[in-house]
Order: sequence, then structure tokens, then C-alpha cells
Amino acid sequence: MKIGTDLVTFYNPAFWGVTTEADITALAQADGRAFWTRLLDTLHVAGITGIELTFPPFDQMGAVAAFTSEAALKHELEIRGLEIWSCFFPALDRIPVDRYADAEAQILADVTAVARFLSAMGGTVLVAGLPCRGTFLSDPPGFVDLAFATPIAGLLNHMGFAAARHGVTLAIHTEAHTVACAPRDVDLFMLLTDPRYVSLCPDPAHIVLEGGNPVDLVARHRERVVAMHWKDATRAMPVDTPIAEDIHTRHRAYFCELGNGQVDFRQLAQQLAGAPRLCGPILELDACADPVPTLRRGMTFIETLAQKGAA
Repeated sequence: MKIGTDLVTFYNPAFWGVTTEADITALAQADGRAFWTRLLDTLHVAGITGIELTFPPFDQMGAVAAFTSEAALKHELEIRGLEIWSCFFPALDRIPVDRYADAEAQILADVTAVARFLSAMGGTVLVAGLPCRGTFLSDPPGFVDLAFATPIAGLLNHMGFAAARHGVTLAIHTEAHTVACAPRDVDLFMLLTDPRYVSLCPDPAHIVLEGGNPVDLVARHRERVVAMHWKDATRAMPVDTPIAEDIHTRHRAYFCELGNGQVDFRQLAQQLAGAPRLCGPILELDACADPVPTLRRGMTFIETLAQKGAA
């Protein structure tokens, strides 16, 4: 069974023998080949097959620069039995929503570049993160309503079109505290986007953080699920959680290994069995200090679930 991982798994300074996340970036810049060789070797030792590239230094530009060309990168992957399945596209969470119109041409150019790269590598999914909500009861308030969501959905449609021209599917990621994670918000963006061009990458742990039920959400949108980040969480975060630049880091205290949290992966696996275009399971550990044994335990969990389903 082929199982992948999101490279955010490696965003822990302890794994790299450094102190801060900024040190990880400096390490990659100082010797990209050594950095990526260690990363790919670790994935191979763990038994991982698929890779989801993410933000720098774990993005496609860093990977290509490390080995000087796409062909050389592909060779390094092949000799380790590795494949690039997907890329994460973080731009929409980093550009203010009121600047989307001005930035659209650059966003679409960036989508085209990543989709072309994915196509060359054999990848199929471009995962898009959406912008964060405002903190509950912040003043002035921000509402995720039809007026707010419609222009974002229009941009997502165009992004999906640009990706599809290279055989790549755009999928919305359900990151907690963004405008597309709470089940009603996901429903809204699924309604407003064209299903031919925009699909879904649910992350059940993040849905739990928002107080939602991942099984119910996936059941409603199963035909549009093209990838899922396999991650578990212990409980919902308080509705009045302050949403600031460190919100994604503060999520980590609520994450746990598969099977130790609230997510019903047995039911999710049953739902995903009916998804027609599903990319293989993508484990996501969020900054793991010791990824090899943790990835192996996650793989065993998924494989055991699959075997029980087939029995």
C-alpha cells in the first residue's frame, strides 16, 4: 500500500539539530543538497512513498534548486522509490483578501508554474489554503457570508482552470481558523465553486479543532475529495481562540497520533472508499521531532484499517 506524507512533518528544529524554525531555513540555504538528501533518505527509511511539498524550504523551488534540475530531482526520488503526489499552495493565506484582485495575475502565474512542475513529476493535486478568519468578537467583525465568499470562489475557479490545463486538480484544504474549515464554511465554498475545477482536501484533525464532524463533512462532499491529510486531534479549540500569526503553531498542542484523538478513521476510510479520484493516504505529523518511528506507526494504523476493511 502506497502511503505519503506532507513535508510539514519535518518542520521541527529538533530533527535538524537546530534551535528555531528560522534555523531550518538557514540550513537549507547553506547546503540544499545535503538538506534534501537527508530528508529523502529519511522518507525512504520510514517506508513512505508519496510526498506533498509545502511552504519554503520544503517547496518545489527548494527541491529543484537542491539537485540543480527537475530531471535530477526526479532521479533522486526514483532511486529511493519516492513520488511527488501533491503540492501545498499557501499564497491565499499570505495575501490580504482585499488585494486578491490586484494579485490575481501573479497568483494564476504561480499556480500555472506549480501545476506544470507537478505534471512533470507525475503529481496530480494542488492543495490550496484559504485566508484566516478574524478572532471571534473582534471589532469590526468579519463575516464569512455570500458577499465575502463569492469573489474568493471566483478566484479559486480560475486557479482550478489554470491547474487543470496541466492535468492537476485544485483542492481546498480545511485548515482550522481559516474561512474554509468549519463544516458550514466548507459547504459554502463547495457550493460556490465549480466542481469540474475545484475539489476538496479535508484534514479531519483541523475539522475537529473547529468543532466539526469530519465523517459527516466528507460524506456530503465525497465525490469532490481528491486527497486527505491523515491527522488526528484531541478536542475542539475554544471559539474565542485568538487568531494571530502563531495560530498554526498553537494548533499543534491539540494534534496527536492516529487513533489517539476524536477522529473516527474507520468511518472515514469507508467514506473514502467511494471517492472516485482519491490520491493515496497522506500522513501529516506537523513538526515531528522523530519522524521515522512516528511515520511507521501511522502507516501501520492505516494499513491495519485497510486490511480490516477488506476482510
